[in-house]
Amino acid sequence: MKGALQRLLVPACMLAVLAAALGATDLLAGDYLQRIVIIIGINVILVVGLNLSNGFTGVFSLGHVGFMAIGAYAASILTLPVHLKAVNLPDLPAGLQALALPFLPATLVAGVLAMAVAFVVGLSLMRLKGAYISVATLGFLVIVQVILVNWDRFTRGARTFAGVPEYATIWNVWIWAALSIYVVWRIGASAFGRDMRAARDNEIAALSLGVSVLRSRLLAFCMSAFLTGVAGSLWAHFITSFSP
Repeated sequence: MKGALQRLLVPACMLAVLAAALGATDLLAGDYLQRIVIIIGINVILVVGLNLSNGFTGVFSLGHVGFMAIGAYAASILTLPVHLKAVNLPDLPAGLQALALPFLPATLVAGVLAMAVAFVVGLSLMRLKGAYISVATLGFLVIVQVILVNWDRFTRGARTFAGVPEYATIWNVWIWAALSIYVVWRIGASAFGRDMRAARDNEIAALSLGVSVLRSRLLAFCMSAFLTGVAGSLWAHFITSFSP
Protein backbone atom coordinates (compact mmCIF):
# COMPACT_ATOMS: atom_id res chain seq x y z
CA MET A 1 0.00 0.00 0.00
CA LYS A 2 2.81 2.36 0.91
CA GLY A 3 4.68 1.59 -2.32
CA ALA A 4 1.56 2.21 -4.41
CA LEU A 5 1.02 5.53 -2.65
CA GLN A 6 4.58 6.57 -3.38
CA ARG A 7 4.16 5.64 -7.05
CA LEU A 8 1.16 7.97 -7.19
CA LEU A 9 2.70 10.80 -5.20
CA VAL A 10 5.84 11.14 -7.29
CA PRO A 11 4.05 11.77 -10.63
CA ALA A 12 1.52 14.02 -8.87
CA CYS A 13 4.29 16.16 -7.39
CA MET A 14 6.07 16.35 -10.74
CA LEU A 15 2.86 17.42 -12.45
CA ALA A 16 2.26 20.08 -9.80
CA VAL A 17 5.76 21.50 -10.27
CA LEU A 18 5.34 21.43 -14.06
CA ALA A 19 1.95 23.16 -13.87
CA ALA A 20 3.36 25.85 -11.58
CA ALA A 21 6.31 26.46 -13.92
CA LEU A 22 4.05 26.62 -16.97
CA GLY A 23 1.62 28.94 -15.20
CA ALA A 24 4.44 31.30 -14.24
CA THR A 25 5.79 31.22 -17.81
CA ASP A 26 2.35 31.89 -19.27
CA LEU A 27 1.68 34.83 -16.96
CA LEU A 28 5.09 36.43 -16.53
CA ALA A 29 7.33 35.50 -19.47
CA GLY A 30 7.51 37.33 -22.77
CA ASP A 31 6.54 35.96 -26.16
CA TYR A 32 10.09 34.88 -26.98
CA LEU A 33 10.49 32.74 -23.86
CA GLN A 34 7.02 31.28 -24.29
CA ARG A 35 7.87 30.22 -27.84
CA ILE A 36 11.02 28.52 -26.58
CA VAL A 37 9.02 26.62 -23.96
CA ILE A 38 6.53 25.51 -26.63
CA ILE A 39 9.35 24.31 -28.90
CA ILE A 40 10.86 22.37 -25.99
CA GLY A 41 7.51 20.70 -25.35
CA ILE A 42 7.09 19.64 -28.99
CA ASN A 43 10.61 18.25 -29.03
CA VAL A 44 9.90 16.32 -25.83
CA ILE A 45 7.02 14.57 -27.60
CA LEU A 46 9.23 13.82 -30.60
CA VAL A 47 12.06 12.43 -28.46
CA VAL A 48 9.73 10.31 -26.33
CA GLY A 49 8.04 8.93 -29.44
CA LEU A 50 11.34 8.16 -31.13
CA ASN A 51 12.63 6.49 -27.97
CA LEU A 52 9.61 4.17 -28.00
CA SER A 53 10.78 2.78 -31.33
CA ASN A 54 14.54 3.27 -31.28
CA GLY A 55 15.10 2.77 -27.56
CA PHE A 56 12.65 0.03 -26.63
CA THR A 57 13.10 -2.19 -29.70
CA GLY A 58 16.47 -1.08 -31.05
CA VAL A 59 14.96 -0.30 -34.47
CA PHE A 60 16.88 2.77 -35.63
CA SER A 61 14.49 4.81 -37.78
CA LEU A 62 15.74 7.62 -39.99
CA GLY A 63 12.32 8.41 -41.42
CA HIS A 64 10.27 9.48 -38.41
CA VAL A 65 10.09 13.06 -39.61
CA GLY A 66 7.91 11.65 -42.39
CA PHE A 67 5.24 10.83 -39.80
CA MET A 68 5.64 14.34 -38.43
CA ALA A 69 4.95 15.73 -41.90
CA ILE A 70 1.88 13.50 -42.29
CA GLY A 71 0.54 14.73 -38.96
CA ALA A 72 1.27 18.37 -39.80
CA TYR A 73 -0.46 18.36 -43.17
CA ALA A 74 -3.41 16.20 -42.09
CA ALA A 75 -4.23 18.31 -39.04
CA SER A 76 -3.72 21.57 -40.94
CA ILE A 77 -6.10 20.54 -43.73
CA LEU A 78 -8.72 19.60 -41.13
CA THR A 79 -8.45 22.82 -39.09
CA LEU A 80 -7.93 25.29 -41.93
CA PRO A 81 -10.89 27.71 -42.01
CA VAL A 82 -13.36 27.07 -44.83
CA HIS A 83 -12.85 30.47 -46.45
CA LEU A 84 -9.09 29.87 -46.64
CA LYS A 85 -9.59 26.40 -48.10
CA ALA A 86 -11.54 27.97 -50.94
CA VAL A 87 -8.52 30.17 -51.70
CA ASN A 88 -5.51 27.99 -50.82
CA LEU A 89 -6.88 24.52 -51.60
CA PRO A 90 -9.65 24.98 -54.17
CA ASP A 91 -9.31 21.41 -55.50
CA LEU A 92 -10.01 19.63 -52.21
CA PRO A 93 -12.86 17.08 -52.23
CA ALA A 94 -16.20 18.64 -51.33
CA GLY A 95 -16.34 16.88 -47.95
CA LEU A 96 -13.02 18.34 -46.84
CA GLN A 97 -13.68 21.69 -48.47
CA ALA A 98 -16.61 22.38 -46.17
CA LEU A 99 -15.05 20.84 -43.05
CA ALA A 100 -13.17 22.71 -40.31
CA LEU A 101 -12.56 20.62 -37.21
CA PRO A 102 -11.50 21.86 -33.76
CA PHE A 103 -7.87 21.40 -32.83
CA LEU A 104 -8.16 18.31 -30.61
CA PRO A 105 -10.13 16.08 -33.02
CA ALA A 106 -7.88 17.13 -35.91
CA THR A 107 -4.77 16.29 -33.90
CA LEU A 108 -6.15 12.88 -32.96
CA VAL A 109 -7.04 12.16 -36.59
CA ALA A 110 -3.53 13.21 -37.64
CA GLY A 111 -1.96 10.88 -35.08
CA VAL A 112 -4.18 7.97 -36.12
CA LEU A 113 -3.41 8.58 -39.79
CA ALA A 114 0.34 8.56 -39.07
CA MET A 115 -0.12 5.36 -37.07
CA ALA A 116 -2.08 3.73 -39.92
CA VAL A 117 0.68 4.58 -42.41
CA ALA A 118 3.26 3.22 -39.96
CA PHE A 119 1.30 -0.04 -39.70
CA VAL A 120 1.20 -0.50 -43.48
CA VAL A 121 4.86 0.40 -43.89
CA GLY A 122 5.97 -1.47 -40.77
CA LEU A 123 4.47 -4.79 -41.87
CA SER A 124 7.37 -5.03 -44.31
CA LEU A 125 10.06 -2.89 -42.69
CA MET A 126 9.93 -4.51 -39.26
CA ARG A 127 10.95 -7.84 -40.80
CA LEU A 128 14.33 -6.36 -41.68
CA LYS A 129 17.34 -6.23 -39.37
CA GLY A 130 20.16 -3.88 -38.51
CA ALA A 131 21.11 -1.14 -40.92
CA TYR A 132 18.62 -2.39 -43.51
CA ILE A 133 15.74 -1.00 -41.44
CA SER A 134 17.43 2.39 -41.19
CA VAL A 135 17.96 2.58 -44.95
CA ALA A 136 14.39 1.47 -45.61
CA THR A 137 12.94 4.10 -43.25
CA LEU A 138 15.07 6.72 -44.99
CA GLY A 139 13.50 5.56 -48.25
CA PHE A 140 10.07 6.03 -46.68
CA LEU A 141 11.00 9.60 -45.79
CA VAL A 142 12.00 10.31 -49.40
CA ILE A 143 8.68 8.88 -50.62
CA VAL A 144 6.72 11.10 -48.22
CA GLN A 145 8.65 14.16 -49.34
CA VAL A 146 8.02 13.41 -53.02
CA ILE A 147 4.29 12.91 -52.38
CA LEU A 148 4.03 16.18 -50.46
CA VAL A 149 5.75 18.10 -53.24
CA ASN A 150 3.63 16.61 -56.03
CA TRP A 151 0.19 16.25 -54.39
CA ASP A 152 -0.87 19.84 -55.09
CA ARG A 153 -4.54 19.12 -54.47
CA PHE A 154 -3.95 18.53 -50.75
CA THR A 155 -0.56 20.03 -49.91
CA ARG A 156 -0.12 22.98 -52.32
CA GLY A 157 2.97 21.17 -53.59
CA ALA A 158 6.26 22.94 -52.97
CA ARG A 159 4.48 26.19 -52.14
CA THR A 160 4.01 27.34 -48.56
CA PHE A 161 1.03 25.91 -46.71
CA ALA A 162 -0.22 29.03 -44.92
CA GLY A 163 -3.14 30.21 -42.83
CA VAL A 164 -3.07 27.43 -40.23
CA PRO A 165 -4.74 28.57 -36.97
CA GLU A 166 -2.31 29.18 -34.11
CA TYR A 167 -3.68 26.63 -31.65
CA ALA A 168 -0.43 25.35 -30.14
CA THR A 169 -0.32 27.12 -26.78
CA ILE A 170 1.95 26.31 -23.86
CA TRP A 171 -0.82 24.34 -22.18
CA ASN A 172 -1.86 22.39 -25.28
CA VAL A 173 1.71 21.38 -26.02
CA TRP A 174 2.74 20.45 -22.50
CA ILE A 175 -0.43 18.49 -21.76
CA TRP A 176 0.43 16.34 -24.75
CA ALA A 177 4.07 16.16 -23.60
CA ALA A 178 3.08 15.03 -20.10
CA LEU A 179 0.65 12.45 -21.51
CA SER A 180 3.32 11.15 -23.88
CA ILE A 181 5.85 10.71 -21.09
CA TYR A 182 3.30 8.98 -18.85
CA VAL A 183 2.02 6.63 -21.57
CA VAL A 184 5.51 5.60 -22.69
CA TRP A 185 6.55 5.11 -19.05
CA ARG A 186 3.54 2.84 -18.49
CA ILE A 187 4.29 0.91 -21.68
CA GLY A 188 7.87 0.41 -20.54
CA ALA A 189 6.67 -1.10 -17.27
CA SER A 190 4.11 -3.37 -18.96
CA ALA A 191 4.40 -6.83 -20.50
CA PHE A 192 4.53 -5.20 -23.94
CA GLY A 193 7.49 -3.11 -22.86
CA ARG A 194 9.33 -6.15 -21.56
CA ASP A 195 8.71 -7.94 -24.84
CA MET A 196 10.10 -4.96 -26.75
CA ARG A 197 13.27 -4.83 -24.69
CA ALA A 198 13.71 -8.59 -24.91
CA ALA A 199 13.48 -8.42 -28.70
CA ARG A 200 16.03 -5.60 -28.66
CA ASP A 201 18.55 -7.26 -26.35
CA ASN A 202 18.54 -10.81 -27.77
CA GLU A 203 16.20 -11.65 -30.61
CA ILE A 204 16.93 -15.39 -30.60
CA ALA A 205 16.38 -15.69 -26.85
CA ALA A 206 13.17 -13.67 -27.12
CA LEU A 207 11.86 -15.97 -29.87
CA SER A 208 12.69 -19.02 -27.80
CA LEU A 209 10.57 -17.62 -24.96
CA GLY A 210 7.57 -17.07 -27.22
CA VAL A 211 7.99 -13.33 -27.79
CA SER A 212 6.77 -12.18 -31.20
CA VAL A 213 9.58 -9.91 -32.38
CA LEU A 214 7.58 -8.64 -35.35
CA ARG A 215 4.57 -7.78 -33.21
CA SER A 216 6.70 -6.01 -30.60
CA ARG A 217 8.54 -3.96 -33.18
CA LEU A 218 5.39 -3.12 -35.11
CA LEU A 219 3.52 -2.07 -31.97
CA ALA A 220 6.35 0.23 -30.91
CA PHE A 221 6.70 1.62 -34.43
CA CYS A 222 2.97 2.43 -34.71
CA MET A 223 2.70 4.01 -31.24
CA SER A 224 5.81 6.03 -31.95
CA ALA A 225 4.31 7.23 -35.25
CA PHE A 226 1.14 8.33 -33.44
CA LEU A 227 3.10 10.53 -31.03
CA THR A 228 5.21 11.87 -33.88
CA GLY A 229 2.08 12.71 -35.88
CA VAL A 230 0.67 14.55 -32.86
CA ALA A 231 3.92 16.51 -32.57
CA GLY A 232 3.63 17.35 -36.26
CA SER A 233 0.14 18.75 -35.69
CA LEU A 234 1.37 20.84 -32.77
CA TRP A 235 4.32 22.12 -34.80
CA ALA A 236 2.10 23.08 -37.74
CA HIS A 237 -0.30 24.96 -35.46
CA PHE A 238 2.65 26.69 -33.83
CA ILE A 239 4.49 28.01 -36.89
CA THR A 240 1.24 28.29 -38.96
CA SER A 241 3.15 28.33 -42.30
CA PHE A 242 5.40 25.55 -43.60
CA SER A 243 6.42 23.64 -46.70
CA PRO A 244 7.81 20.17 -47.55
